[in-house]
Amino acid sequence: MKKTIDEKIFVGRPFPSSLMNAQKSFMEANQQMENDETFQKFLADNDLENKRTALIVSGEDNFMYWYGVIANADSKVPTGLMKFDLPKAEVDEEVQENQNLVFFNLPLTSTVSTFVKKVMDNGVKVYQNLGDSDTPYMVWDLDLDTKILTQDFYLKVSE
Repeated sequence: MKKTIDEKIFVGRPFPSSLMNAQKSFMEANQQMENDETFQKFLADNDLENKRTALIVSGEDNFMYWYGVIANADSKVPTGLMKFDLPKAEVDEEVQENQNLVFFNLPLTSTVSTFVKKVMDNGVKVYQNLGDSDTPYMVWDLDLDTKILTQDFYLKVSE
C-alpha cells in the first residue's frame, strides 16, 4: 500500500555488512544492542521499551544495517547512540501480524528479498541495486505490544 509518511528520527547504532554472521543475519549486533545499558535507558526514558526498529541504508557497493528505534524528533540522543534523519516520503508499506524480535535475527537475504518481492508485486519499480535510489531506505518497525511489524520501502522524498 502506497502512502506518505512524515519525517522520522531513528536512534540506534549502525553495523556494517561485514558484521553479518554465517547465517547472513545481524543476531549478534541486535543482542549487543539489547544488552546495551545506554540503549535500554534511552528506551525507558522515552517510553519506547516495547518498540524496535531496523533500518537498512543501501549504498552503491554495500549497505549499512541499523538497529534501534524510531523516536520523537525532540528526543535527546545520548552519547553512544547515533541518530539518522529519515525524510518525509512516499513509501510502499507492508504490515505483518504476530511478529516478535526474532524477525530481526532472520537471514537478511531472505527478509529483504521477500519484502522487495512484495513491493514489486505492488507494481513498484525497484532498482536492481537498491543503492541507486535517491531514497535507499527500508525500515522495519515492530510494536512488541501489538506484535505488528510495519515495513516501509522508501519510494521518493515528499515536498
